[in-house]
Amino acid sequence: MPEVKVYITGWSTDCQLAKKFLDDEGIFYEEVDIDESVDGARFVEQANRGKRIVPTFDIDGTVFSLKPFDWKKLQSELERLGV
Repeated sequence: MPEVKVYITGWSTDCQLAKKFLDDEGIFYEEVDIDESVDGARFVEQANRGKRIVPTFDIDGTVFSLKPFDWKKLQSELERLGV
């Protein structure tokens, strides 16, 4: 199964919705809070042209952001990537 990493902040409603969706679907993921991780913040900024857009997902090297959160788009992307 592909590795799922989610870059989040504790204050973002979009992040809370993304985590709830993943939890409800039984998808295991690693959570990186960019307010607590300098490397995580740097990764998100590089992936989003200098912006801290969360949630940002890294699924086996495929990186994308969903702001505003859209569960249908996330579900589609997870299916496409074999998660």
